[in-house]
Amino acid sequence: MMRNSKLKVKIAQINPIVGDIDYNTAKIIDIIKKSEDCDIIIFPEMVLVGYPLMDHIHDPIIRKKNFEAVEKIKGIETESTTILGTFSEPKELEGKIHRFYNSAVVIENNKITKYVNKRLLPNYDVFDERRYFSFDNKYDPIEIKGYKVGILICEDIWDKHYNVKVARNLKTNGAEILIVINASPYYINKFKLRSDLIRGKSKELSLPIVYVNLVGGLDEIVYDGQSFITNQFGQIIFKAKSFQEDICFFELPVKSPKRIEEINYEVDWREEVVSALKLNLFDYYNKSGIFKGAVLGLSGGIDSAFTAYICASALGSDKLTAIMMPTRFTSNESIDLSRSLCENLKIKYKIHPIDELFAVYEKNLEEHLGKQPFNIADENLQSRIRANLLMYYSNKFNWLLVSTGNKSEIGVGYCTLYGDTCGGKNIPGDLLKVQIYDICDWLNRYKEVIPKGIIERPPTAELRQNQKDSDSLPPYDTLDVILGEIFDNGIRAEYKNLKNKGFDMHTINQVVNLYLNSEFKRRQLVQTIKVSESAFGIGRRYPVLKRIKF
Repeated sequence: MMRNSKLKVKIAQINPIVGDIDYNTAKIIDIIKKSEDCDIIIFPEMVLVGYPLMDHIHDPIIRKKNFEAVEKIKGIETESTTILGTFSEPKELEGKIHRFYNSAVVIENNKITKYVNKRLLPNYDVFDERRYFSFDNKYDPIEIKGYKVGILICEDIWDKHYNVKVARNLKTNGAEILIVINASPYYINKFKLRSDLIRGKSKELSLPIVYVNLVGGLDEIVYDGQSFITNQFGQIIFKAKSFQEDICFFELPVKSPKRIEEINYEVDWREEVVSALKLNLFDYYNKSGIFKGAVLGLSGGIDSAFTAYICASALGSDKLTAIMMPTRFTSNESIDLSRSLCENLKIKYKIHPIDELFAVYEKNLEEHLGKQPFNIADENLQSRIRANLLMYYSNKFNWLLVSTGNKSEIGVGYCTLYGDTCGGKNIPGDLLKVQIYDICDWLNRYKEVIPKGIIERPPTAELRQNQKDSDSLPPYDTLDVILGEIFDNGIRAEYKNLKNKGFDMHTINQVVNLYLNSEFKRRQLVQTIKVSESAFGIGRRYPVLKRIKF
């Protein structure tokens, strides 16, 4: 076949809805119909059904709609070759436990010319693909417009810890260009990891690589998009948008004539985290289709202030209502700072004191238990009263209740079950306290968004007189370093890294014990948003009942 010096490539970096195959199909078809002068249209991994589909892959209606959708897309008149991700269930897998493949469907001239099936199946962190899919072991390139194209699906390119080297096998079998379709979740520094990997593969194999990623929020996962193309020198020659849909056209020279002057595509991690949180919340709110607004409890502290900023930015200031619920322990400073924040963000707020309710509880409990000394149960009761009110507002007005607990507090159980942990979505639960301070300083770089007083005041729950977080916990700059070591390297008998940094074993043991003894709380927490490699959620599995000595 006569071939051009360049391939006309369209990258369809889109945001599907898991399970809504009709919606996803319409979106895909619309893009195909608008791609007249194009050689290849590339969609991400599992784009037709959404990812992860989890156990819905076994639902007959999903399997039926998936098959019908592929047939419908196949019938669209186009001169372009379409590559899209979904699952397939070939006859060869009938009767097997894992009867599906994670596949790239190749459609050309109204025919399915190839199902390229995933060879490497991840089973770590948020991935559980071996629960559903079978491995394939075929490494034949396909011909598109006269070029031999090797297709990989996400993990196929992350082959460092596998004996099988999919990209190398495709090159050996004649591939002149590699296309990788992905549903690759975001976490801090992920684009650098991806781009370093792909650039290295391009350079190693002397092949251009087209890397196409999903975008959007799904439960706690964020797909950041950031699709890109490298030339055979391992240089990025094109990059799609971050954290938003992007339909991109690019004329790809299969062999670049020379090296180019590279552009640094990396951005500040704080900007990425803010974008990730906003995208996930926006999709959670809008894709569910059941909410008429959002609500949160505002305390005058940095966590609720940061959460309010994310909510107002993601959903619109008009959608968010902040409720301040002071008691006799709440300082005037907390109320004033909360009010200033709401004015900065242009959000609605209500002051709903709970002292009367708290007094009713105290009187009733004294009648049944006699006079008892004030302790942590009374502190937590205030938090649970607030939660009841917030849930009432949520239930009454169909508002999404957003919780505000951070990763440091969650890590040591410094939170109240059925109190400040209540909600439909948590925003900062994968950010350590010191990271939240850092991000808030960054948000204020041009103008004061988060009142300076909120950032500078000592953290306090204000559940008793003159309370400070430091009464119960080490300072956050100490706590977060110790927690970071636990999250990254696990529980160990000796913490040489920490001791070398000057931390004493008493403090280390205190934090480790708090961490180990609070698993029952983490098991019941509202879903957060993953922005680190060690998020609390579906990628982390620890028993509640255990005894670990160290």
